[in-house]
Amino acid sequence: MTDKRGITPTANRVAMSKALGAAFLNHQVEQLEKSVSNGPNGNWRDRRYHISQAQDHTRAANNNRRTPGNGALRTAVKPTQKGYEKLDSVQDRGKKEDGGADKDADIVILDASVLIHALPNVKKWCRDGRQEVVIVPLEALNTLDLLKKGTSSLAQRARAASRILEAQVGTNPRIRVQRDDAFVFWDKIPFQDDATLNVVASPEWVRRTISCARWELEHAIPEGTHPDKKPKVVLAVLASPPDNPSEISTTADVISASPVPLPAPQPNRHEPRSAGTLVMHWAAKAGLELLQVSQAPASGASPAPGMNKDLHALGAGRRSPEDDRIPRGPVGRGRRNSHQRSDARAPTPGGGGGLVERPPAVMAMMEMVSQPSRVVRVLARGEKLDPN
Repeated sequence: MTDKRGITPTANRVAMSKALGAAFLNHQVEQLEKSVSNGPNGNWRDRRYHISQAQDHTRAANNNRRTPGNGALRTAVKPTQKGYEKLDSVQDRGKKEDGGADKDADIVILDASVLIHALPNVKKWCRDGRQEVVIVPLEALNTLDLLKKGTSSLAQRARAASRILEAQVGTNPRIRVQRDDAFVFWDKIPFQDDATLNVVASPEWVRRTISCARWELEHAIPEGTHPDKKPKVVLAVLASPPDNPSEISTTADVISASPVPLPAPQPNRHEPRSAGTLVMHWAAKAGLELLQVSQAPASGASPAPGMNKDLHALGAGRRSPEDDRIPRGPVGRGRRNSHQRSDARAPTPGGGGGLVERPPAVMAMMEMVSQPSRVVRVLARGEKLDPN
């Protein structure tokens, strides 16, 4: 009997702990499901994410900001001769500062060229107080995904545009992503010059962008106090091809400073997507109104891919840690080190401050490797084979 009494409470405690653990896990799973399904951001790339969800979250945020007194938003007042006059709200001040009355258009469809090379304009349209509804085509998101890989300046611009869209879509109700069914078939688009369509073919990514813009033009719903007025729908595209400085010239200094020959820089094969030239050409034929945006100025010369920022700032050749210990000024009087040779040569200015000078054969091979048209074959034991 003593053994049974001792075993029964232990078994009951184990069973109760298991039941409590299972209930706690179920509660945690339910909370996670609710937070994921009702999150304020949602999945910003989910094409099923409707704009009404973002509006609901915006209303909830505005309700939480109400004061506990009279339930109205706090507004500053300024004294006048007739009494007190309410100051403009933050949204009204934003309209005046950003020129909200003179909006660019009712609906703006963004081309990938604007997202990459004119990101300040996109930020301007995303500000509070603006009235433009910005549509991001799905093909523009695909272009950003194709271009944001790597260390080039183009990849950095694509990543910056992706971060801006990720922060705005889902929280800003005016920034929207193209829906799955928001397109017009290419054969249904009335082109101005149909004779050239059979001669010149357009890429698939151009067709998807034009189809999205054409659908927005045909299905634009008038908003505001003028229901009879047709909304102004424009396609924002880069005004001129981007003036990207060639990275080959900036990489030449790195090739000469690196002890190991670096491969020649290869351009991204998807780079024409960011130019905007083809989209502008076909948009004019499709009867779309264009909003030509100028390229944003470069913030600064970025170091070449694979180049250290410290090395780029110095502008000199590669130096070893031992080179920093060598005094560069005039050596004062004192005891001479017994291990230091009297005929030791100082590093030459043209050598880049390195301790080892490269033979002419190595320099010639590095120049050949830097040229993408030449092929250099080297055996495992170091013998060089002439290109066939």
